[in-house]
Amino acid sequence: MLGFLKPQDNLTDADRERGLSVMDKQIFAAAGADGFVSAGFLSAFALLIGASNLHIGILTAIPFISQALQIIAVVAIERLQMRKVLVVVTYLIAYSTWIPVALIPLILDVPHVGAVTLLLVFVAIRGVATSFVVTGWNSWLRDIVPVDSSGSFFGRRLRRATIAAIITGLAAALFVDWWKGFSGPEQEVFGYSIAFLFGSIILGYSAVGLMSRIPEPRMQSVLTRSLGGTLKNLANPFTDGEFRKFVNFLFVFYFVTNLAVPFFAVYMLKRLDMPLSFVVGLGILSQISSVIFYQVWGNWADRFGSKVILSISASLYFLVIIGWTFSTLPDRHGGTIPILIFMHLLLGVALAGVNIGVTSLRMKMAPANQSTSYMAAASLALNIGAGTAPLIGGAFADIFETRSFRIAIQWIDPNRVLDLSAFSLTGFDFLFVVAFVLGFITFPVLARIREAGETDTETVLNELDRQTRENLRVLGAMPGGGLVSHLPLTTRYVPRVSGLDIAVGVTAYQISAATKSLFDATARGGETASQVRRQVTSAVETASKGARGASAQGAQIAFGVANGAVHAIAEAGTGTTRQFQTALSAAITATHDVVGNPREALAGAVQGAVAGTIETGYSDVDLPSAVIGQARAVAQDLGVTEEEAVQVAAQATIDALADLPVDEQTEAWDAILSELIAEDDPRRSNQGDDVSEMPNQPSNP
Repeated sequence: MLGFLKPQDNLTDADRERGLSVMDKQIFAAAGADGFVSAGFLSAFALLIGASNLHIGILTAIPFISQALQIIAVVAIERLQMRKVLVVVTYLIAYSTWIPVALIPLILDVPHVGAVTLLLVFVAIRGVATSFVVTGWNSWLRDIVPVDSSGSFFGRRLRRATIAAIITGLAAALFVDWWKGFSGPEQEVFGYSIAFLFGSIILGYSAVGLMSRIPEPRMQSVLTRSLGGTLKNLANPFTDGEFRKFVNFLFVFYFVTNLAVPFFAVYMLKRLDMPLSFVVGLGILSQISSVIFYQVWGNWADRFGSKVILSISASLYFLVIIGWTFSTLPDRHGGTIPILIFMHLLLGVALAGVNIGVTSLRMKMAPANQSTSYMAAASLALNIGAGTAPLIGGAFADIFETRSFRIAIQWIDPNRVLDLSAFSLTGFDFLFVVAFVLGFITFPVLARIREAGETDTETVLNELDRQTRENLRVLGAMPGGGLVSHLPLTTRYVPRVSGLDIAVGVTAYQISAATKSLFDATARGGETASQVRRQVTSAVETASKGARGASAQGAQIAFGVANGAVHAIAEAGTGTTRQFQTALSAAITATHDVVGNPREALAGAVQGAVAGTIETGYSDVDLPSAVIGQARAVAQDLGVTEEEAVQVAAQATIDALADLPVDEQTEAWDAILSELIAEDDPRRSNQGDDVSEMPNQPSNP
């Protein structure tokens, strides 16, 4: 009856593909359920029922500390050799614990210390169940996911998980805010109860059901099932010199980061007095940033190695932590909101890289026949570090809540005394500074790890720069131009301060990716031509605002916009002549609106579009027809005659093809002539008779 829970001796490729497909669905349900109990959401609930900073620290620490029970889980799995049964049962228990948590406000009056105690008890039970889930699931994943594509697989999986958590987290926050307004502040806590019940029963149990449909390969084991053999298997990861270095890094890194990170939400709720919806909204912003970079980091982990991605992301992580100290000086100020937004954007990038790096690196370093014990050792180190830190951090925050350190600047003149707070630390700020300083000890630990095929940080940063310039060709096409100097397109001149060069690089990538996405919608038919033109015009105007010499660089700007558009269409793989013309029209009119020179805008855009088709090998569009047709279409908007527009477009096309072989130039020339000559003109049948009004024909060498 329960045969579907048993492991399979021979897992076929079809079985494996089916399992990976079910995983894609399962992660949506699981992450969606977890979105209802995200850090900010659960912390807000705990504060409502009477939790202190120390309670928040304990609440954060329990799920991590309970992972020490993975040792018992490893013994159970090695003896039973049935991971799926153990994982599914404990997974069901883990989600069931949220039901009594939701009922706490119905059992006790809140706020009440007894309510906080009950919350901690049920979170502890969930932690115990989760320790068995994680141990079995990591080993299960190791045996079913292809190692050579683990980076991209986990990048895709984590990206989908983040999207699901964004949707449910935002829905839960909006529901609680609505409930508070509907029933009154005194009934606010019941809004959380409803959200917990929905997340656990509807989404959580769905995730359990889907997991039960994923096939499990039979475990490979080089040891007997005796207790002595199992204990020896448990000790192997710690006697493996290379893997022990990785275990040491996990403990140190997660200890240092969790001194501060668990208190971000509490800091905003208590110190900055932010509403829950805003706190959750910033968390969602961070998750969106993670979604963008999961694909980037996942692909790069496969290309450059997981270690370098982990190193880059860790550097950025610690820069984000110290950045929080500037959100108050010593109180909220005009820059608080922009700083929080920027920090959450970078935090999402860093988290994506850390998750990809840690997950794929431990998959690579764990032997296939001992994956359970190796995965458990890595998870144990991670969770002990992450679990002990919040306990220390919570107690530390309570001690320093009534203490502060401040450096002030004072200006005195005969009429007044002006005090300016140059630097201020209060309460949680001390945690952020301590975590940042301790972060520097993690990098030598990481450097000792060896990974086959690893590359250095500089290589990845150069690739980041390259993709940034490719995305934002509207600016990258202007070598030495004044416009380029106004945007952070390179880390070349950034001091090698830990995390700073990474922050500039990923910020530039995000800006360029956002600009390029304006054309992606066009390539997929997602927006109308007028919408795209308005967006592109706005983007070019914003980028050009205040830039010296922008008006003199119209052709280069138009070249970059059109070239980037063609790259976007080519990458989408669904472009048509209409979409190509829409993108070309957007490049022409946007540039003309900004720099005011119609001929430069037209010539630059045509050359950029033609160059884009050559660079990408894109052949799904009738290029001469599209170029000449669009030149005629925009002539009136540019304030020139059709004849002038066609002449400029045709000449620009010929100039852009100058580096092609002569026979290809001649073929293009003939196609252009066919477009220029009217259908009823006798010259169409004999294009060489009279071309005195035509552009300069390419000559044979």
